[in-house]
Amino acid sequence: MNQPAPPRGPILLTPIPRPQATHRLLVFPHAGGGPSFYRGWGGAVGADIEVSLVQYAGREQRIGEPPVPDARAVAAEVSDALRALDDSRPVALFGHSMGAIIAYETALALTDVDLSALFVSSRRAPATVTPLTGPVPPRTEDEILSHLRALGGTPMSLFDDQAIRDLYLPVFRADYRLVDTYAPGPDRHLFTLPVTALWGTKDPTADGTLMGPWHETTTGRFRYHAFDGGHFYLVDHLDSVLNLVGEQLAGR
Repeated sequence: MNQPAPPRGPILLTPIPRPQATHRLLVFPHAGGGPSFYRGWGGAVGADIEVSLVQYAGREQRIGEPPVPDARAVAAEVSDALRALDDSRPVALFGHSMGAIIAYETALALTDVDLSALFVSSRRAPATVTPLTGPVPPRTEDEILSHLRALGGTPMSLFDDQAIRDLYLPVFRADYRLVDTYAPGPDRHLFTLPVTALWGTKDPTADGTLMGPWHETTTGRFRYHAFDGGHFYLVDHLDSVLNLVGEQLAGR
């Protein structure tokens, strides 16, 4: 007998609703990450911004759902959830690491939504992604854990517990699959909205040569900012990052 599918959790979470705000900021977490990592953003931005956090399948309130290792499929799901809000306010997208890929694909999908800005953090530009020429072998467990250790930001002691290891590794495996198999489409249109690239100066996965080409995605204004720190520089520089976001949206 088939078991019923688990109840589907919310795709978008808004910890601090601000119906009077003039902008919505949609935040896309990194690989393995969930909305709890960004929960403080709603109270740290100005009162004119309402923050909504993307909750991918396979984590937190969606822990019973299989993770989706395809950027465009996740972007389509997020786009549908945003449209269902029936909110006419302009929307800005902020994606960190893997989230930058999904934010970018979501922006491409939201041709019918008033987008005000795209912020991409700690993820190389589409133009620097090597085209796939064949099947990409999945990363081994050791490769995933080694990469997480190099990036920081994930308490590696979590994986000492076998039960937690068994719970979270499928999520990381799917997310790494999403990143490793992602290839920009051949006919991607150019944005007219402002694009801002951000990264940490000590990040082993992102630097000016990899982040700068994000300017090729837009005919609008392009800015870039490097912060002292590694892949998760935004933990130590959250106020500066959100001030930058606020200034961009206020000056639209």
